[in-house]
Amino acid sequence: MEKIDTVSPADIDPRILELFEFKLKKGDQKRLEIIQAAIECLATIGFEMTTYEAIAQLIGTRRAHVNYYFKDKTEIILSCIHYIVANYQQTSIAHIEKAKPGRQMLDHYIEAPFIWAKKNPDELAVMLLFYYLCNIRAEYKELHDQVRAGGVARITYILKHGLELDESDETIDLYARNILSLISGAMMDAATTNLRTMKQAEKDIKEFVSKLIG
Repeated sequence: MEKIDTVSPADIDPRILELFEFKLKKGDQKRLEIIQAAIECLATIGFEMTTYEAIAQLIGTRRAHVNYYFKDKTEIILSCIHYIVANYQQTSIAHIEKAKPGRQMLDHYIEAPFIWAKKNPDELAVMLLFYYLCNIRAEYKELHDQVRAGGVARITYILKHGLELDESDETIDLYARNILSLISGAMMDAATTNLRTMKQAEKDIKEFVSKLIG
């Protein structure tokens, strides 16, 4: 049997393991290089200008090299979003783990996307583009459904087991869905308008959630 070369999991960023099912083969390293270049292109030159040629030029290779690993632009975009979401999830989990049981867990959940956005402005720009693309293709919307469901599940867990909120499951689910929407909306406002900064958006969310759930 042919031996498959892999990289030790201890040497790999957890978000990469998420994306490539916990084994990073040589071919996956090439795919990763293309994904990272595509994120940079999407964030800096926009969707229309992000072509196979632009990605290839950024990493110093040929168009055919990009085409070998990705059959079309949709596959590239979806892979970029999977990568970004894995990165955000790692940031969120790591920050929540620093919190004391109780309200601080929810505060840390709210803080996490702002920490991620500050460290990864290109990824934030691509996520804003992704929201637009969800109106165009079903594949993007289905992925967004999965991402949102994961966010709701995490907030629900914090409300039920971290804060031990004494409410019905239906009420907690309503809180969780609306807190997630509040975070997304506030971040979009801060990123796309001059109405408030990211810091102010984070502060506003915390204050509103305090009034919402006490």
